[in-house]
Amino acid sequence: MTLNNSSVKVSSLNIKDLLTDGDQYVIPMYQRNYAWGTVEIETLIKDIIDAYNRDQSLTYYLGTLVVFDKSNTSQALFEVIDGQQRLTTLTLLAVYLHHHHRQYCDSYLKSFNQPNLHFESRPHSAYTLSLLYNDDSARFTKDTSINQSIIDGYDILTKTMKHIFDGNNEVISINEFCTFLFDKIEIARVPVPQETDLNHYFEVMNNRGEQLEKHEIIKARLLSAISSDTSADTKQTQHCKSLLSLIWDTCSRMDKYVQYGFTTDLRKKVFSSDWAHFEPKDFSDLLKLYIRDCNEQAAKKSKDSSKTTSEVKAQNIISLNDILFKDDITIPANPAKKNKGEEDDETYYSLIDFPNFLLQVLRVHVTQNLTDNQNENQNEKPQNDIVSLDDKQLLIEFDNHLIGSKVSNKVTKIEHFLYTLLKTKFLFDQYIIKRNTESKKGYWTLEQLINEASGPSYKQNMPKGSTGPDLNASLVTLQSAFHVSAPTLNSKYWLNACLQYLYLMFVKREQGIDGKQFLSYLDGLARAYMLRRYIAQSDRTKPNNIVNDYFQEFRQHINDNSETTLSSPSLSPRTIELEKLSQQLRYPHVNIFVFNYLDYLIWLKGNIKSDDKKKFRPSTQGSIEHFIPQTPIHKDEKVDDRRYIHRFGNLCLINRGLNSRVSNHKPLAKKEHYDESFKNHIDSLKLYKMIETLEQHNDEWNIDAITEHETEMFSLLEDALDIKIRDNNNE
Repeated sequence: MTLNNSSVKVSSLNIKDLLTDGDQYVIPMYQRNYAWGTVEIETLIKDIIDAYNRDQSLTYYLGTLVVFDKSNTSQALFEVIDGQQRLTTLTLLAVYLHHHHRQYCDSYLKSFNQPNLHFESRPHSAYTLSLLYNDDSARFTKDTSINQSIIDGYDILTKTMKHIFDGNNEVISINEFCTFLFDKIEIARVPVPQETDLNHYFEVMNNRGEQLEKHEIIKARLLSAISSDTSADTKQTQHCKSLLSLIWDTCSRMDKYVQYGFTTDLRKKVFSSDWAHFEPKDFSDLLKLYIRDCNEQAAKKSKDSSKTTSEVKAQNIISLNDILFKDDITIPANPAKKNKGEEDDETYYSLIDFPNFLLQVLRVHVTQNLTDNQNENQNEKPQNDIVSLDDKQLLIEFDNHLIGSKVSNKVTKIEHFLYTLLKTKFLFDQYIIKRNTESKKGYWTLEQLINEASGPSYKQNMPKGSTGPDLNASLVTLQSAFHVSAPTLNSKYWLNACLQYLYLMFVKREQGIDGKQFLSYLDGLARAYMLRRYIAQSDRTKPNNIVNDYFQEFRQHINDNSETTLSSPSLSPRTIELEKLSQQLRYPHVNIFVFNYLDYLIWLKGNIKSDDKKKFRPSTQGSIEHFIPQTPIHKDEKVDDRRYIHRFGNLCLINRGLNSRVSNHKPLAKKEHYDESFKNHIDSLKLYKMIETLEQHNDEWNIDAITEHETEMFSLLEDALDIKIRDNNNE
């Protein structure tokens, strides 16, 4: 515990320390009364239990507590500015456990002689909390001196805990809950500067309606770590902190190209005159460019401030008098007006948010460090799951790898991470799909920002190895297949594989990224997943052995390059029996990625009309649909053989909105519905091919049609995966 106000920093406190280490907290009179109800209290308890079920060994971050330090030499006292509802609820939870489960929490609450939460000018609230602590049954007495909202909160918490732990279906025991709560649940205590106007700050926080973001806490701790480096020159430390803020704030704008976050001169230094390259080789190089730009800007400002009146006139600065009364005055164009393509003209919708992007970059950063260390120590084993992509673990992951007390060479690692952050955001903007708000609204695009003689523009082609729009369209379509198969942010391991590849390949200005090689790498990832998941291990036809989460394969093989991946001994032999493959791709064992990958293959190699090919847009709202319905809308409807209903040939991926309307209709009725939908866009090419086959069979979707379509799809997989599908029945 630190009492010196000047050295108080952001602290991560577990619940035991928060409630019992001697620190006192006071709720100021400008705060509203306690107001949490059933939804908030139940959510808090369930969040703790969910975190335990995910991994009981990991610390779980519960939120932030923004405070003003009012400590003196004899007492540590913090005024709570933001987070009082959560702090009060945790105090009530500790009171409940103190009364009802003391045997499990006494070791944690030895110093919990009285709650360390106090209320300024609210005697009823203070009295109520003290009453509950001393005897919680006293709340049933009629007493006008109590705060009813606190009593109500305690009652809700009591009912919630009893419902969870006193029943026969408890997820964890109360002993496990207490241990996890006091040891592994943490809150970040964030002190505001001493000169802060508290009333104004509270008003801003209250109007904002949200807590301090986790990434804002990380930024503050990074700045603090750099400030604490006593070995660095003071002026350079200031430049380093300023550069950190610039990089952080610029990269946090996930809906804009990173180049726009820099001033015109610095932008050219970092990204070259055409904005299409990343010039600095490391953080030291980047810092030098930044310092040089700062010095140039300071010199320019000094020169401008020393100009004489005649020099100002020489720059054609026109007075208001001249504009109003002289006829021969020509008013120049507004120099502040932005040209087409300038910062505010173009934004795009990113497929991830900034907290998740930070985890993606941290994973790249840590992987690069491990790779460097392994090159020095060949006996060191690689670690695959080194950084979680779950943003609930954001503070924990940064503590483990960058800013925690156990991290060595902290400043050096932070500097390397900042360089990695900026470079990765540049690569992400240039080579990963996005939804553009201006061009092709609602469609995934791959557009690179390039500064040309006519001004900034957006190009749909790779700088090297490009074959024009076809290569760009292939990259967009394949990346889209990955994205819509794993739309949740914490499952985008495919994206991390891409960022790892781009970071390694974009080594120098002359090289850039070869579009054909990047497409080959993406194709290798897709093929590797299909081979490992459905071809290599025959026992995966058993449901208990199926890896249901598609992204787990990418997490396991994240560091493999495509050649190593596809030549792995585990993927040989490349022959599979038709019946075995049919069993593996039956409903419900088949994964959504199979359909999206097949759509890509159909788009690439299938016989699709040119206009229809342009309409194809993979949807994130896809669900697996049976063309012959599982539950026909008409009970008297007959199907040739219901054993074929779960065959891959009868399955497709369609938009959930359409699925909900026509799910139980027969194939011909579905065809009429989809024909109307396909006039605007097509979100499933496999369904497109099924309808094509239906028409070829005189609108009869029978066993022959199912088999014909399935054979066509298996042929595409056979060619793409370089496998041989053997039909023993025809031998």
